[in-house]
Amino acid sequence: MPNWCYNNIAFYQEESGIALLEAFYADIKRYQDFKNENGETSDWVGHWLQENKINTDKIYCRGFIADCELFSDHVLVAMHTAWSPLPEIWSLMAEKYSLSYVYISEESGCEIYVNTDIGGRFFTDRYIINCFDVTDLELDSETEADYGERLRKIGIDTKYYDSFDEVLKTFDGFGFDVRDFEELEGFLDRFGITVYEYSSG
Repeated sequence: MPNWCYNNIAFYQEESGIALLEAFYADIKRYQDFKNENGETSDWVGHWLQENKINTDKIYCRGFIADCELFSDHVLVAMHTAWSPLPEIWSLMAEKYSLSYVYISEESGCEIYVNTDIGGRFFTDRYIINCFDVTDLELDSETEADYGERLRKIGIDTKYYDSFDEVLKTFDGFGFDVRDFEELEGFLDRFGITVYEYSSG
């Protein structure tokens, strides 16, 4: 059983118009519930490769198409893949229709957080905080105990942020001076809280 990597891929064209996007959407949507020659239904992404005469023995394609949506300026494909993103496949899909693409991917087990949408046109997340239960932490001082209590009030949740300034606002009033990502990462680690910065690929 793999760790699943959750990916959202935005396929778009540089020039205006929707005809290519509609054709691409119809093509990909067909493989969300693809029926093989035996009538069996499968959402395996490898079916798209095989139908386009691409040898699946030479390309890693362990994943499936979870969803596909058509918008006026892009097609959003949600794909779950084993262990890591599969940009090689997405490049083949984009090339067939002369499209461009960006993607955002998350696989927490292997600490993979990627957002290739540098300009934030489709995906704006830049940081993620995983706030786990800090109830049973052995804290070293009254100050840390106070921090721990305040952190509990944030909630046990996963939170996404568009900027580092937004991350810092979460901890306003805590009374500690954090100036950069590495300092915040080290501080939060003591409380079982992880903060990650999305890489650009």
